[in-house]
Amino acid sequence: MARAKSWMLQSVLVMRRDGFTFTEIIVVLGIISILAGIAIPNWNTLLPNYALKSAARQVQSEVHRIKSRAVAENTNFRLVFADTTSTSYTIQRYSGSSYQATGENKPLPEGISLASTSDTILGLNSRGMSLDSGSEKTVRLCNIKKSGKNVVLSELGRIRIDDASC
Repeated sequence: MARAKSWMLQSVLVMRRDGFTFTEIIVVLGIISILAGIAIPNWNTLLPNYALKSAARQVQSEVHRIKSRAVAENTNFRLVFADTTSTSYTIQRYSGSSYQATGENKPLPEGISLASTSDTILGLNSRGMSLDSGSEKTVRLCNIKKSGKNVVLSELGRIRIDDASC
């Protein structure tokens, strides 16, 4: 009798090592679906804020890049939004007596717009300073949740990002 019990115990252990039972798989899938149901609504509320931060860093990075180009090429550059309803911007280089587009037209992330109080041109001279002496230039970006970020270009060419409301 003891031999039969040990044989049955060994066969149960051997069967147990082969995989998961259907019940275990259903329980794990249930737990995963509950966690997904909690996480997905929170994710959707975070996306507009991520897009706003991304857009602000994109514009800041672009201004840094044209600042470097202005100094390296010893000429003026500017970042231009067509108007406050625009969702893209172009880079322009000063050539002779006017500004010429460099062919770089870059869109902002989806759901991001320019505030109506925003400046539409950020210009830098060949020394890396703002073309507009005497005042800071501010591009205010807004998302669909009415949160905002200001990309500010100081007179001396310093670029920073501040929180704003739209």
